[in-house]
Amino acid sequence: MRAPDQQSRVYFKIPAANEIVRLQTHFTVPAQPPQVGTMFLWPGLEPRPGGRNYDPIGLGVLQPVLTWGQSCAPDSQPSAYSTWWIAAMYVNVGNDPDYSGCRSGQAMSVRVGEVLDVDMVLDPATGVWKQTVTGRSGSVDFSIDMGEQAQNMALFAIEPWNNASLAGRLDFSDTTITFRDRADDSCLHPELTYTGTGGRISPPAVDGARCHIDSIGVNSPTQATEQAAAAGSR
Repeated sequence: MRAPDQQSRVYFKIPAANEIVRLQTHFTVPAQPPQVGTMFLWPGLEPRPGGRNYDPIGLGVLQPVLTWGQSCAPDSQPSAYSTWWIAAMYVNVGNDPDYSGCRSGQAMSVRVGEVLDVDMVLDPATGVWKQTVTGRSGSVDFSIDMGEQAQNMALFAIEPWNNASLAGRLDFSDTTITFRDRADDSCLHPELTYTGTGGRISPPAVDGARCHIDSIGVNSPTQATEQAAAAGSR
């Protein structure tokens, strides 16, 4: 498989001295796209270089992924384009043999319009991260011991491969990011980065070690391309 097409991501980054210990958010299964390529929609958590125990595991992402098409998830998957489906996953691009590649829990078929509740939480006693996705169709989960590697970034992404497309924006609602240590600046003045066609985030509100964000929108790369083409034709 070739490299992914243009992606749209919103990054919420906190200082490497602190870390994220929980991410809770919600998003809705969109209309079925054309039967081309593979579309991945997901929230996720990543470490930052310089964070606690970044090496030897290196760069990987904890991500419950809503998929249209097929993916590297090693568990059994629905037939391509028969349905949207979701699995809690971990994908690592490094060379550590204990973590590199794709890992996942079971896949769950979901319906257009279904609201998916995502909870990603660290058990501080064991260092195990558990991802749980719940919707009308049921619930799936996946747990992995991250060897006390700190997670310092929350991501919200539209990731198309091989000419996949998605109409409209992807919205995440009622998001709560919990830090290990209270840090009001990490919530109220985070380092925000937008890639691809970007997106937008509503003003965060802090409550102790918890940071609440009403809405996060990720722009569709396809929609931006079509708008640019239409503007160029006028």
